[in-house]
Amino acid sequence: MTADLVFGAIADDDTGASDLAGMLAEQGVRTLLVLDLPDVDQFVEWSHGYAAVVMAERTRNIAAGLAAQCTHEALQLLTKRQPRVIQIKYCSTFDSTTEGNIGQTIDAAMDELNEIFTVALPALPVNGRTTYQGYQFVHEQLLSDSPMRDHPLTPMTNPNLVDLLGRQTRRRVGLASYREVERGPDGLKQCFDVLRERGVEIALTDCVDDDQLETICRAVADMRLITGSSAFGMKLPAIWRERGWIKQNDEIDDALVEINMNVGTLVVAGSCSLATRQQNESLTASGVPAYHVDAVGLLEGEHDTRGLVKELSRRLASGEHCLLTTSGTPDQVNLVQELARSKRLNISEAGELIASRLADLVLKVLEAQPVRGLVIAGGETSGAVCRRLDLGALRVGRNIEPGVPLCFSLGNFRLPVVLKSGNFGGADFYTKAIRVISGNK
Repeated sequence: MTADLVFGAIADDDTGASDLAGMLAEQGVRTLLVLDLPDVDQFVEWSHGYAAVVMAERTRNIAAGLAAQCTHEALQLLTKRQPRVIQIKYCSTFDSTTEGNIGQTIDAAMDELNEIFTVALPALPVNGRTTYQGYQFVHEQLLSDSPMRDHPLTPMTNPNLVDLLGRQTRRRVGLASYREVERGPDGLKQCFDVLRERGVEIALTDCVDDDQLETICRAVADMRLITGSSAFGMKLPAIWRERGWIKQNDEIDDALVEINMNVGTLVVAGSCSLATRQQNESLTASGVPAYHVDAVGLLEGEHDTRGLVKELSRRLASGEHCLLTTSGTPDQVNLVQELARSKRLNISEAGELIASRLADLVLKVLEAQPVRGLVIAGGETSGAVCRRLDLGALRVGRNIEPGVPLCFSLGNFRLPVVLKSGNFGGADFYTKAIRVISGNK
């Protein structure tokens, strides 16, 4: 008999939630992405008919105690639907600090669900994120040598994730090493048993390729609580089908919305990652007009809203695609952070304020002019824009690239939406996204 809700996840930001939801949808799992905690009746209505629900809780950069509280509240709502499997989802680059928040959200979940053991799988091999002997790599670079070392909010300077996670949680962290994963699902289960007997409560698991991902997913398939990246969404659905938990012939409707082809798509880029900056350059090189809003001006509250909205509306109405961006180089980010400190704002508060004011601008544009679709790059930017637009929840379609699906808003603005993590996607990602929004593969 097919279960009602098989899988529920709580993600630490909107693009991370979209990443996992897209992996599930790509495997034919009917998936709903919930952007804000609704009341119980709204949640039941929205989630009816879906096998998986992913909730975006924006817990990555808020105070650790508040992140734990948000996780508790989301779990209390999610467990009303009694999913067989629950995941705490975080980024494959382990975006966090020594203080949190990954460890705190895992603690909150284990407390809420009364679980005494779980796994942490930060790897995502399809996107070049691998874990070996507990160290995280990004395309064969140590995490601390990758562009993530320059992240404005969570600079990743410690690639030893056993150590880093151990500093964030009150629980004991151990390692299920590459060699143990190579023993296969049964061997890995035995490793988990040994770690549990030794007092380990969170087993961080090595993973370097797709075969090892398969092994790990088979070894954890009976666990009620798992934690890690979107990689679980690539392999668990096949296991669920083997067990009869989801239908063999589930199909995802790629035709999510009737497209207004007479207007343009708006791309909003708040991420300062190298990948997003390259995508911005590629799009402008193709002839798409770019409008850069100075992050300092947003922080100071000094930016030309009326003229910019008028210009963007004119171009979008004529069918042109437009890029609206605050992306900057590491040096420019440092200038913004210096200004923030002079205003007695911490880095997280400054990032949230900039994202919020950019979201205000996007709302004014959409109120003035309908768009063909919306593409948003950056976790903080996606969270601010989605909530300012009151998008509510998203139906999830197939991936444009791994971890970045085409979605359709069920909220205030009914339109195609693409939420992209700053580090995801090739240089031509925006062009692909615009093409998919327009109904072309």
